[in-house]
Order: sequence, then C-alpha cells, then structure tokens
Amino acid sequence: MRYQEERTIYMIKPEYLLEDMVRALRKLGFSPALEERGEGWLIEASKSGRYVKASLRSEKRVLPGLEVFGLVPISHLRVEAEGPEGFVQELRRRLEIELLRCLG
Repeated sequence: MRYQEERTIYMIKPEYLLEDMVRALRKLGFSPALEERGEGWLIEASKSGRYVKASLRSEKRVLPGLEVFGLVPISHLRVEAEGPEGFVQELRRRLEIELLRCLG
C-alpha cells in the first residue's frame, strides 16, 4: 500500500519537526537517515519491505495579521510511505501523535 501526505506547519521551528519525525520513525523500529539538502532536509528509512521518505522545507516570513510575531517559520512537510496496510496505518497514527504540537 502507498501513502502520501503533505502538511504546511506554521510557527514551529524546523529543528523540532525533524526531531518529531525521527522519533516517530524510531518508535516504528527504523533507523532513519537524515540529510540536509539545500533549503531543506530529507529523512529516509526502510526495513523489511517498508519504506518511508519525508522531506521538509522551511522558510521564515511575516504573516498578514500576525506582524507582531515578526518572522515566523513556515514549514512544508511531505511524507511518502510504502508497505503493508497495517504498517501504513501505524505510521499515520504515529505521525499524528508525534506531530501533535503542529495540529496538522
């Protein structure tokens, strides 16, 4: 089964999002590889017919109506996964838990 998800996350530093993603994958038994690429990061992990790839791009902008906060981080997270249906469901649940502070 293939799974794909994209999120835009406001006001959370990308370092925290990377920690959350790595933690989620470790809790699923993976040893994720993290690589910095230009303006973002790539996280990849695979094991026993299961594969996860996540990319995170981040920028800082002043948001209309929220100028008082100054520059805020805006991150774009894309997750792709492939594996048995049970694995995909478990991954989705784990991402919801670990990324809870983002509220999607």
